[in-house]
Amino acid sequence: MDTRQVNILKERIERFSKEKRHLREALTVAGKEKRTFQKRLRESMEILRLVPGAIVVIQGGKIILTNEAFRDQLGYSAEELLDRNFAQLVHPDSAGFVKMLEGKKVSVKTLECPYEIYLVTNEGKRLCYDSRVNKIRYRGRKAFLINMLEIEQAKKAEMGIRYTQRMDSLVRMASGLSRELKGCLGFLAGEAGYVHGAEAQGDTAEIGSAKGVEAAYKKGHLVLKQLNCLTANKYDPSDLFPVDIKQLVQDAINATRPKWEMAPGGRGAKIEVRTSLRPLSPVRGHPQEIRNVFENIILNAVDALPDGGEIYVSTEEYSGFAHVYFQDHGVGIKGSIKDMIFDPFFTTKPGSAQGLGLSLCHAIVTRHGGEIEFISQKGQGTTFTVKFPLAQEVLVSKKKNKKAGIKNSRVLVIADEGIVQDLLFKSFQKKGARVSGASAAKEVFKLLKKTKFDLIIESLDKHRPEHSSMVPKIKQMGHDLPTILVSHGAKTMSLKRSRELGVDLVVGRPLEMDKIFSFFTTTLALKGRS
Repeated sequence: MDTRQVNILKERIERFSKEKRHLREALTVAGKEKRTFQKRLRESMEILRLVPGAIVVIQGGKIILTNEAFRDQLGYSAEELLDRNFAQLVHPDSAGFVKMLEGKKVSVKTLECPYEIYLVTNEGKRLCYDSRVNKIRYRGRKAFLINMLEIEQAKKAEMGIRYTQRMDSLVRMASGLSRELKGCLGFLAGEAGYVHGAEAQGDTAEIGSAKGVEAAYKKGHLVLKQLNCLTANKYDPSDLFPVDIKQLVQDAINATRPKWEMAPGGRGAKIEVRTSLRPLSPVRGHPQEIRNVFENIILNAVDALPDGGEIYVSTEEYSGFAHVYFQDHGVGIKGSIKDMIFDPFFTTKPGSAQGLGLSLCHAIVTRHGGEIEFISQKGQGTTFTVKFPLAQEVLVSKKKNKKAGIKNSRVLVIADEGIVQDLLFKSFQKKGARVSGASAAKEVFKLLKKTKFDLIIESLDKHRPEHSSMVPKIKQMGHDLPTILVSHGAKTMSLKRSRELGVDLVVGRPLEMDKIFSFFTTTLALKGRS
């Protein structure tokens, strides 16, 4: 090989080396860009997961992307929905919505309208959504991004906004009344001093007035104290202490005992308060005011039981909150006043009731960073749930203890629509379970054929007597599932009879949710699920 050929070879080797370095640099840059893209994609998916409401992206009539809320509400996995025809999930009543999306010319003006559509869940249940549609480009092609909010959730959010606006106005009014009342009490205090002076001198004409003025002063002072509590925005740190919620519940029960032990309505009926109070981690709060919340709710439950009955109080700790449940099987709350019961000065009680009880409860719980909510149906009773956040130091030090989990388990509730069904659905869904409901035998057996459940709960009442229980038929079909029976006659049902029905646990009403959860977690643990 001559010198010229050697030089050409060297040049080529040098050129290849440079190209190799350039390729390496390009690959490094591409790798960084890929990692950045993957990170942004993960962040985008996380944002999509956290978006309130259900989201689905449709292209060519097929589903190409969904968020977790959409999948959970309809009961499908991501794999089951990918590339599925969206029309298959739409109820026939909303067929027009699908036709609109399939139309060749979908104008922006058309998409500006909100749509009320019905979708069908994996269990065949119909859900109603308030939907917003956006026309987008996905991978260079036309697609539709649909953001949906369940009508029930939308109404709840709307009610929350209206309630906040109404409360702001009422609190401003209460603040003005508080100032006026303070001035009136100052005048009454002076009058009380004058009348007491006359009484001390033996002026019998003024003695009767003394008691009336003093009573008016005491009542006015109490109302002033309540108004100040209602209008306060936050606590002074020196007023807050680590408190034992379980003990405060017990104190409230003892304080109200004279009220609920007396025969209501003079008919000899009795009220019993039953408890299942689990130990709870400390909550940082104002002990007296928290106790007042519990006393108010118990007294409201007493008023709701004119013919006697039971009030069931239970506690549990979950998701960083101490939960307290108050259940009664009383007259319930009328639908027409449900959105007013926390309003200041609203009352259904006759006489001189001020209507500040539940509004004060709401103000106190909210000021602690907690929540108070209820479910109720006329004639079926009411359940109040009060939640207080655990003390921050508890949350920091608390280790995650993974137990046999209710999350992602499948629960079938056999019950007619009512407060029992509502309470079971909401209680299990809050713990992450996927709950299906049915009342007719045909629906029940259809669900059992296509879904693998972990628990069956059947509620018996006057419309669904003991002899009509579906549990024996379910067991005969070979479904060896843990079963719970909710029955008014739980106390009198014998062990032999419960075994004949094939049930593993019988609970009464009001519902003992802690007993139900304890049984279920134990059952899951025995199955080896975690």
